Amino acid sequence: MHDLKTMKLENAKRCCSKGSLACCVISVCAMVYVLQYYDLQKLLPANGRISITNTSHYTRFIAKYFNYENESLNIQGSFEDDTPQSKILLSIANLPSDFLKRLRGNKYAHSTLQETSNRVTPSSNKFVNKWLLPPRKSATMINCPLLFTGDPAEQKRAKELMSSPKPALPLMAYTEMTKDCDLFKRKRHYITNPLTREEEDFPIAYSLVVFKELEQTERLLRAIYRPQNFYCIHIDSKAEEEFRDTLTGIADCFENVFITNTSVDVRWGTYTIVEPEIVCMKELWKYKTWKYFINLTGQEFPLRTNAELVRILKVYNGTNDLEGTVKRANPGRWEKVGDPPGGIRPLKGSVHITVNRGFVDYVLHNQTAIDFLNWTRGIDFPDECFFTSLNHNPHLGIPGTYKGEPETSTDVKPFLTRFKNWGNGPFDWPCHGKRVRMICIFGVGDLPLLAQRPEFFLNKLYWDFEPFTLDCMEELVYNRTREGYLQITKFDTSFYENLDIVINRVL
Repeated sequence: MHDLKTMKLENAKRCCSKGSLACCVISVCAMVYVLQYYDLQKLLPANGRISITNTSHYTRFIAKYFNYENESLNIQGSFEDDTPQSKILLSIANLPSDFLKRLRGNKYAHSTLQETSNRVTPSSNKFVNKWLLPPRKSATMINCPLLFTGDPAEQKRAKELMSSPKPALPLMAYTEMTKDCDLFKRKRHYITNPLTREEEDFPIAYSLVVFKELEQTERLLRAIYRPQNFYCIHIDSKAEEEFRDTLTGIADCFENVFITNTSVDVRWGTYTIVEPEIVCMKELWKYKTWKYFINLTGQEFPLRTNAELVRILKVYNGTNDLEGTVKRANPGRWEKVGDPPGGIRPLKGSVHITVNRGFVDYVLHNQTAIDFLNWTRGIDFPDECFFTSLNHNPHLGIPGTYKGEPETSTDVKPFLTRFKNWGNGPFDWPCHGKRVRMICIFGVGDLPLLAQRPEFFLNKLYWDFEPFTLDCMEELVYNRTREGYLQITKFDTSFYENLDIVINRVL
């Protein structure tokens, strides 16, 4: 780990005395982002340090977080030998107005920064930790940017390299790492800070329904993890005990990640597809701050960063995003059980949903919803009927539901919760991976399409099929997070603002 060096002090208070910091010559590489070990040594001299005059004694000052705003650099950290560990804030003002721009472009060769605060103060709630995220290269053997352009030579090379199966990280490695949760978070590079006030003020609740491929599951969790969000993980009762124990150990490292108390034997085409979602909704309901609920499986991955998703959902302003169709429905699935309660017109749709808190409240606590859920127990494929029918029967008055014609399309009413390539209807694109029961399992040849999609998450990826696809998507989403945070890029929400589901919703 790189570090800042500063004067050895008897305690932090002595450092607060006026004039104790005479000058400040900083190597930006020393401002350690501990979760990523970011090295900016190439930007500034290797011998840069914070120094205090009239002494020859030094101890290490570990800088954990820093931010730059209003031409000031704020560094938060602690002295290595302090017990209990101190929390110190250094503020360096009057920096060049183009400091951040030049830092992004790696154009700094040298900089002498004058300490203007004359004191070091304890950190407060007003200090928001912000991280200068390093670019990530998840796939070390191939060039993901080239694959995202569809470069034929790089695609060919990637496929040749993937001819041998990719070994997963052993479960024992996770078991060892999670014995020290702080170490686990650092080694696995979790983002353990909200990053922005906007994200912090807009928590999202997730369910993850999983049963195998621990590393793929953990990498999905890492990609979507933020400390302000909430994560309910349902492990199929058929999952191996070692998988369950290891994933439980990972969840125990986070206050906002938990394994459900109930474990369902999930069977395709039955009520047990819906049941884990209801279980997670019930267990997530006690957390009062989250604003939206999104359900995922272990074979999916984000297409949007957390910041982008928050901005979309703020534009949605309570809108729910669910697939729905009458034209492609299969009435024979429910005709045998009679009319549904509450005057509900049954529809066909996807189990994948993005819904506001009021929708979840209705599902859990409204008697019509409870009766309708029980009605779906007797039909075929209840997962393709329950949520979508509630969202497309506006007479129920559920907030955020759709008042228009319940027909998912590519123009008027796109389904943005999930990008799924079925090869027909409104979900018809070329598949450069492979199709399994009609759905496309994405491969490296699909990366150019995935990079351009406006949906929230993709479905699906197989761990044992073209694994560079996951590596490159992980790299893309992480680096978009970095670029958005550093304001290198700006996310345009105009497409989402003009959607009919936003304009034509139940308030």
